[in-house]
Amino acid sequence: MTKKEYLDKLAKELGSMSYSDVKDILSDIDNHFEESKIAGKTEEEAAAQLGDPSELAAEYKEGMTLPTILKKKEQKANAPKAEEPTSQTVAFVILITLFVAIPTWVTLFGIILVITLIELFAAAGALGLLCTCWFYGPFLASGLLLGLTLLFFSVFGYAVTFFSIKYFVVATKWYIDAMKKVWKNGI
Repeated sequence: MTKKEYLDKLAKELGSMSYSDVKDILSDIDNHFEESKIAGKTEEEAAAQLGDPSELAAEYKEGMTLPTILKKKEQKANAPKAEEPTSQTVAFVILITLFVAIPTWVTLFGIILVITLIELFAAAGALGLLCTCWFYGPFLASGLLLGLTLLFFSVFGYAVTFFSIKYFVVATKWYIDAMKKVWKNGI
């Protein structure tokens, strides 16, 4: 892309900014092209160093300056490439997931499910006892006590289930992040 094409596209992308800001930015970019020409680079190489005009415009809109943008692009270009995971890392992640994580998660999920079912039966039993005891006078006191106890157990169980599910999700997220880190960085 030539200098004129680059400046035209950049000016179009910067259209929402004030006229004086756009003028200053285009002047900076023009100076960059001139400095690159003095250094022996072609206009295409200078444009490639700046990157896509729409990305450059977005960075300028965020308040960055040309030296900062160029430094950021240089650091990004010089950053070490991520390595492919080794077969040892892949085997570790797969084995830990298959033999530790999945059985643990299935067991925890089963426990949460059983607690939830017990709570449902306790709540239904409590409501049934409370309704039945209301009609049968001699068992009213003991039936009410048992019904209220089951109702309390049910409410307590729902609280336990809520926090169990919450921390189950938190632990799952932590495990996934840990395995991503191992996958990325190795054992």
